[in-house]
Amino acid sequence: MPRTDDVAPVEVAPGVHRIDTPLGARFTSLYVVTGPAGVLLYDTGIDGTIPAHVLPALELLGRRSDEVVAVIVSHCDVDHFGGVADAREAFANARIVAGALDVPVIEDYERYVTERARGFVADYGWDEDPAVLAWCRSVTREGRLDGAAADGERIDLGGDRVVEVLAVPGHSRGHVAVDVPWANAVIVGDAVLAASVDLADGTPAFPPTYRHVDDYLETVARLERLDRGLLLTAHYPVMRGEAAGAFLARSREFAERLDRLVADALATMPDGLTFADLLAAVNPIAGGWPADGTEGALAFPVAGHLERLIAEGRALRVGERDGVAVWATA
Repeated sequence: MPRTDDVAPVEVAPGVHRIDTPLGARFTSLYVVTGPAGVLLYDTGIDGTIPAHVLPALELLGRRSDEVVAVIVSHCDVDHFGGVADAREAFANARIVAGALDVPVIEDYERYVTERARGFVADYGWDEDPAVLAWCRSVTREGRLDGAAADGERIDLGGDRVVEVLAVPGHSRGHVAVDVPWANAVIVGDAVLAASVDLADGTPAFPPTYRHVDDYLETVARLERLDRGLLLTAHYPVMRGEAAGAFLARSREFAERLDRLVADALATMPDGLTFADLLAAVNPIAGGWPADGTEGALAFPVAGHLERLIAEGRALRVGERDGVAVWATA
């Protein structure tokens, strides 16, 4: 078992505890929300996170594993659902759920590979790095869920501690957050991603990986309307007050800017660009992350913005080059 200083939960608000777990040079934060009648866990981390970090943290909080009544999996990326099998083994009384549109991807690893990890192959001829795919497989054990978490669903943890599930799509189709009104807090996972995903020291590591642009922008707007004083994410420091609002604003501004960059890149090449060409054109100018090795992450938002332009009639497929689709301004 890890040392207690490796797993000690930090109470960021009354009844809301953050557990930072290692993820290479980054971290993934899981959250334990407590009430007199039960405990909620938000996200499972990768395979092994729950026995190594969550169970010791619960012990430090004086709570038992059988008090966990709900496990909310934020979305269908392996650093968030890789530990579902651990959750099933550890929390006998918990209902383990995710957003409806992400449930089948979480429960079927091959579907995750086809639709998420390698989701750009069929339409764009762009594939994920084999090393990344191997890592994803190594940190994931498949496990079943108990169904879907619905927008507006309330989970009673006893006393006045009732949380509410929020649908916050964009990063994935089924991403969900948890609103904690008594703490003036909202736990959002990867629902909003500012202008970069960062290393633990705050250095930009790679681009924001939202995919569904209009949904993402509406999620930003919904969280701005909710206006909680505490914004809790999976890969960033705790943000309070003005810092939370500024983070949401940066999320919106980045998406609006990238929309223009994708449109401008297509407009400069009347003969069209392959998806790989488009990534190569946009990546060096889109943000502060290193250009090398980050195009796989940029594929998510660039595909989303290209699809948005197509839906608006501003871009279209104009042919093929070496068997790969070519896209141009309409």
